[in-house]
Amino acid sequence: MENIIGLGVGLIIAGLGIYMCVTGDVRLLHGYHYATTPASERPQLARETGAGLIGCGASFVFLVPSFLPDWLSILGAVLLVASIAEMLIAIIRRNGGLATFPGDTRPGLFASMHPGIRMALAVCLGAALSLLGIVPGAQMIATGDVGSLHSYHYAHVAAADLPRLATCEGACMIALGIALFCCAVAGAGMLRRPMPLWAKALMCLGAVLFTGALAGMLGFIIYFNGSLM
Repeated sequence: MENIIGLGVGLIIAGLGIYMCVTGDVRLLHGYHYATTPASERPQLARETGAGLIGCGASFVFLVPSFLPDWLSILGAVLLVASIAEMLIAIIRRNGGLATFPGDTRPGLFASMHPGIRMALAVCLGAALSLLGIVPGAQMIATGDVGSLHSYHYAHVAAADLPRLATCEGACMIALGIALFCCAVAGAGMLRRPMPLWAKALMCLGAVLFTGALAGMLGFIIYFNGSLM
């Protein structure tokens, strides 16, 4: 039943994405995601977010079923993160903000801020988010304690390998924190027009680092534990 539900949810989500790509109908999004999007760009917004939904649906198909190889779970996790990021970037780029409202002449609160203030807020937010990965990651490396993981992620790991698992997982968590900081700063820069090259490059770096770190976390668990759970 769990496999059937997972596959069904994934196929439904992918089906909605296919509909948006084929029709260019943006109305499956919340209204505030396209309230200030020019009418000429709404079909393209529908297709871009539809492609993200297809990726999300495929990730569910890879993540949920228990009869698939464990390495597909890594692919599913990476695809899910990348698909969500793609949808958010598409909405912000074409709508001027993640949430705007009918009648707005401004591109959204965050986008309309002074660039210096916006960047300062992004740096503060990115730094705060990065600590969610850096602090526990550094603790795992320093102590060799894998207690931050779910117990089923290390239930079959040999006692001698627990410190190695802690080091590998801690390094990946630190990388996740750095990736979040990069993406927060890049997101603030991408709201400038014309969009600066450094912001695009930093967002790509953050996305690659995030997906790589997430894949590494799952991969090391499978390597040391024999399976994800």
